[in-house]
Amino acid sequence: MKMQESYVVVGIDLAGKPKNPTGFCMLRFVGDSEETKVLLCYEDEEIISRTGAYSPRVICIDAPLSFPKEKEWYRACDLELIRRGIRVLSPKLPAMRLLTQRGMRLAKIFREKGYEVIEVFPRATERILGLSKGPRINQDKYDALLCAITGKYYLMGKFEVIGDEGGKIVIPKP
Repeated sequence: MKMQESYVVVGIDLAGKPKNPTGFCMLRFVGDSEETKVLLCYEDEEIISRTGAYSPRVICIDAPLSFPKEKEWYRACDLELIRRGIRVLSPKLPAMRLLTQRGMRLAKIFREKGYEVIEVFPRATERILGLSKGPRINQDKYDALLCAITGKYYLMGKFEVIGDEGGKIVIPKP
């Protein structure tokens, strides 16, 4: 009997501050079956613990994982999204600075634990795949799901990496 391949993708729609909700999505694939869990987390320890419990093949974070160069407001990956008509905020804005610092800190922890971490952007995924949120869906949970969907495309080899050594964002390529 042949074993079916099984893997997990975790999507995290990170909030800038732990007091605000972070969307968390686990997508588990076993053969042709998929299991999805979507919830809200707050503290870094909870995000790290939940992620570790699933041993994901890839962790997809919606937060800048790097800052632009000293005199720049945007990274090359941000400028490319803007060029494609996708609105992004500068990681140097005060609220985004907190988010970027938190994202960088969590990504470092996950990488030290041996996980692959990629930066993703749910609005890009939504637009590229032609998806839209229903009125009764929590925005943080929806964005976490979009992060995980991007991770699925990444593992399937259907993705594009935009940016340079100063920052890279993975987007799906249908």
